[in-house]
Amino acid sequence: MRARLRPLLLALGIVVATTPRPADADEPVAATFALIIGSNVSVDRELAPLKYADDDAANYLDLFRVLGARTYLLSRLDDNTRLLHPQAAAEALEPRRAALEQSVAQLVADVAQAQRRHVETDFYFVYAGHGDVRDGQGYVSLEDARITSDDLARLVAKVPATRVHVIIDACASYFLAYSRGPGGERRPIHSFQDTSELARDPRVGLLLSTSSAAESHEWDGFQAGVFSHEVRSGLYGGADADGDGRVSYREIAAFVTRASAAIPNERFRPAVHARPPRQSDTLLDLRHGLGRRLDIDASHAAHYTMEDARGVRLLDVHNASDQPLHLVRPLSNGLVYLRRLDDDTEYVVPNAPDVVALADLEGGAPRVATRGAAHEAYSLLFSLPFDGAVVAAYDPDLLDPPAAPPGADAPAPAASRPGRRAIGWGAVGLGALGVATGAAFTGAALATVNTTSKEDSQRDVADRNARVTTFDTASTVAYIAGGVSLAAGITLVLWPSAPQVQAFASPSGGFVGYGGRF
Repeated sequence: MRARLRPLLLALGIVVATTPRPADADEPVAATFALIIGSNVSVDRELAPLKYADDDAANYLDLFRVLGARTYLLSRLDDNTRLLHPQAAAEALEPRRAALEQSVAQLVADVAQAQRRHVETDFYFVYAGHGDVRDGQGYVSLEDARITSDDLARLVAKVPATRVHVIIDACASYFLAYSRGPGGERRPIHSFQDTSELARDPRVGLLLSTSSAAESHEWDGFQAGVFSHEVRSGLYGGADADGDGRVSYREIAAFVTRASAAIPNERFRPAVHARPPRQSDTLLDLRHGLGRRLDIDASHAAHYTMEDARGVRLLDVHNASDQPLHLVRPLSNGLVYLRRLDDDTEYVVPNAPDVVALADLEGGAPRVATRGAAHEAYSLLFSLPFDGAVVAAYDPDLLDPPAAPPGADAPAPAASRPGRRAIGWGAVGLGALGVATGAAFTGAALATVNTTSKEDSQRDVADRNARVTTFDTASTVAYIAGGVSLAAGITLVLWPSAPQVQAFASPSGGFVGYGGRF
């Protein structure tokens, strides 16, 4: 009898292990509110408009609606985005100060009502657009105003939510929460005073893109900001490595970091700063949305992209061979398409039933052939598999050490790089001086030769020849020394501080890249 039960118990164990864990019966249910802002245009008119901040805002609206959130949207959608996201087009207010104040007033009233009814609340402030630093204080931009770190702290303080989660995809977003030293230099976090009022609020969790201010990190392949697309991919379930139906701050940070890790050049790698609220490590509870999901078991591990019938790329995931995935399915009146990039197989995900297993679907040729060669760097996004081991190995201190916080300036080693560059420029200056000195000696030699006269004695000729020889020798030495100094200086200035060669190959192609910090 035991022998007969053993296979049944084993099968039951497999089902339990690969099914999202239900909520505890006595666990409080939190109401969710999301204020979403996407602005392609900055109040700083000298900045070029972004292309996809409005798309990011519309895609975040779709995600939070699936999870049952009350949402407030500020974005000016372009014509293409309006066609792709009619619900967002119907609801969106302009990303301007007056509309922000109107939305915040409504948000505060809605959250206060939930509080009076003793319902726990999670509030998400989500922003995609331009950011910068002025007078040592970070800010993000509306079309007609700046939201500084102090402004955001005051906004958050008005909202009586149990927990607050700030998700920002913008240049210099790190400085909305942490200080920037005089002259625009990054400085270590030495004390409580180095953080803003926003970061001091114990209710507040932070998920910030901390890449260089010189890069907007948008990609046509996603039709979105790269960081925002990676975050949404994780929040649909791709980052839920332990399968508990929640995405933690550690999981999302490890997921975003892993998604970009194969890109050799750090200019194209979105960096992330993640810090949870004091009372909880959970960024997003997915269990409301997992009642309607797509299950990808570990035996089907691969890099997948999901698109809806309009061609909107919803998410990318790449589970490792020991990692099952449970992905929240988007709200859609049409079909959803899942493409496995390893062999370019496409699966049609039907509207019913609510829970669909990839193992039950039949793959076929994709509807649309792959378009052209994608960007060499961004085509490597999600090329490395993700699982619980990646989360366990993730060390935020290695990527985001308090002693050298990332931010709007391009990252640089604290001591070696400035010293090396100073020496390099000094060598360039000495080289230029050497070449100029050589030219001066050459001129002196030519001038001496031109003083030749028929009346000169042999002694005069001998003396003149000796001076010409001396000038020629001196010019040769100066040219050689100057050339060597110039070459060394240029090498020190331009040589990457962390050179590396990386290669990646897949059945659909390959890439060899060289990268480092310059």
